[in-house]
Amino acid sequence: MPRLADGFVSELKDRIDLYDLISRYVQLKKSGSSWVGLSPFNQEKTPSFYVHPQKGFFNCFSSGEKGDGITFIQKMENLEFYEAIEYLSREFNIPLRFQEGSSHHQSGSQSLRKGLFEIHEVTKNWFREQFKKNETDNRKALEYWIKERGFSEDDAAEFGVGFAPVDRFVLGNYLSRKGFPEVLLEKSGLFYSRKGNKNWVSIFCGRLMIPIREKLGRICGFTGRKLLVTPEWGDKKAPKYINSPETPIFSKGQLLFNFHLANKEINEQKDFILVEGQLDAIRCYLKGFKTAVAPQGTAFKQSQAELLRKANPRRVVCLLDGDEAGQKAAMSYVPIFLQTGLDAHFATLPEGSDPDQILVKQGKDALSEIIQQGQPAINYVCSKMLGKTPTPLEKRRASDFFFPSLADMESLVMRDSYLNELSRVLEISPQSVKTDFQKFIKTRRPAYQQKSATTSTEKISVSGTERLTTAEDDLLYCLLHDVRLGNSLAQVIEPSWLDTKVIAGHILAKLLAEITADGPLNVPEMEELLEDDQERFLFQNLLYQNSDDETDLVDLANQCISAFVKRSSRKTEKKLLHAMQDESSNSSELRIKLKEIRSSQTNPPQILETELESSY
Repeated sequence: MPRLADGFVSELKDRIDLYDLISRYVQLKKSGSSWVGLSPFNQEKTPSFYVHPQKGFFNCFSSGEKGDGITFIQKMENLEFYEAIEYLSREFNIPLRFQEGSSHHQSGSQSLRKGLFEIHEVTKNWFREQFKKNETDNRKALEYWIKERGFSEDDAAEFGVGFAPVDRFVLGNYLSRKGFPEVLLEKSGLFYSRKGNKNWVSIFCGRLMIPIREKLGRICGFTGRKLLVTPEWGDKKAPKYINSPETPIFSKGQLLFNFHLANKEINEQKDFILVEGQLDAIRCYLKGFKTAVAPQGTAFKQSQAELLRKANPRRVVCLLDGDEAGQKAAMSYVPIFLQTGLDAHFATLPEGSDPDQILVKQGKDALSEIIQQGQPAINYVCSKMLGKTPTPLEKRRASDFFFPSLADMESLVMRDSYLNELSRVLEISPQSVKTDFQKFIKTRRPAYQQKSATTSTEKISVSGTERLTTAEDDLLYCLLHDVRLGNSLAQVIEPSWLDTKVIAGHILAKLLAEITADGPLNVPEMEELLEDDQERFLFQNLLYQNSDDETDLVDLANQCISAFVKRSSRKTEKKLLHAMQDESSNSSELRIKLKEIRSSQTNPPQILETELESSY
């Protein structure tokens, strides 16, 4: 991958309009010199997400997330660092700059992910060409699309629908002629493993091809729908649908079909419409239901629900097929929506029908009426679990269904609201439902609570904000908030004192080594030395941690130095005591060393305020 020019990342951040970037995702209101809105990372009713364009960072008090524009787009769009750089440079029309001798064209190896997106775009265009060819097999795909499904050629063009020829070698030959390297063909998910064969064998043969796009609109995979010309071997029936396998850019659990378009239409007053299949989503979109999305099959994961939640809709309306499989899927969705904090309604479709058929045969009003009749999650589940005259056992089973999800819910307000709703639907007093729920809580402790219980004692408060109290974290915090400390720290701290297994320790080791070699660093220069997203997220979390005049950074840095010395001394002391047990050792010499070690613990090196004025 070509290396970005020195200073380009800082230049990019300076030129980005942070308000313009974040307001695409969050509705912001003016608050003094800053802007405030609802957290895009947590479900909340009171705004706690602050954007400071003049200072160049955001701070989300409800989730603890903070950082600059690059960090924000990484978290919102699930991008790697260099993908976020490319995205922002494109969005704000800031050309990428690379170091001399690092050609942009050398990045046919630029990144595997970028190459995979490119090969999928080229493949989509090729499938489109096959779709329009006037040949026997190709016409079958067009006939299915227009005559059987009732779509138009313009609809196919809008969604990139195409045709994969029956010949299983032709796509591989085409892409090879286009110059795509073998590593991309191998990792693309378009072909079976060659296992020594000369030709690339396509996974998709004789199928209607529907491109799947990730949230930025880039094609990352395909769904192939069976046609009359789809090859079958022997008694083995070809599946009705096949999807791309998991690849570096295609992960079924991280994608929702049509999300890239639906996300542009959603706001706090609109609902996502969750349908089962891609063709359902396409039909809904074309008929005016612009917020329709679909998972890849009936399976639905919490990561997909998180995609919906981050878009901040009013609710999600599930329009699943009215058959037994659709109802079973709906029941599995309820705990996911509850745990994610999404308000979900469930609309029951007539058995044997789907949204596509309803829109074609009965029209838009018919589907709108079904959506309007959707039930809240608790009502829907109880309607499936309770008989006409519910027995006490049925009511207990219904409450048992909800308790695990409600126990994992972060918002106590939402939890209490759901418990009240459950008591109303079951016709049981709220006190009884909440008493049973508390009994459930006592006998079952969620994993996230266990984790927080073990780490809560490891937190301290610096200027009212909690942070982990590793000495490395605290010292990095000091350095980022007063870069004048750099020279003194580099002279005082022994590299062996740092625990480089923790992220802050690894960062400190690099920064202090660089300062020792080349002199003081400012914050942008420090940031250039970071190697991965874990380092960048911690760096920015500490950089944008609230700091005020009450925090004595020199004193805090000296506390960290003392902690390093004590930790290092204890390790050395332990080794010396172990060595003294050896009869062949020189015990008198070891005692002298032990005395020196113990003395150093009480007299660690310290930094003086006066040193800082002349050190930078």
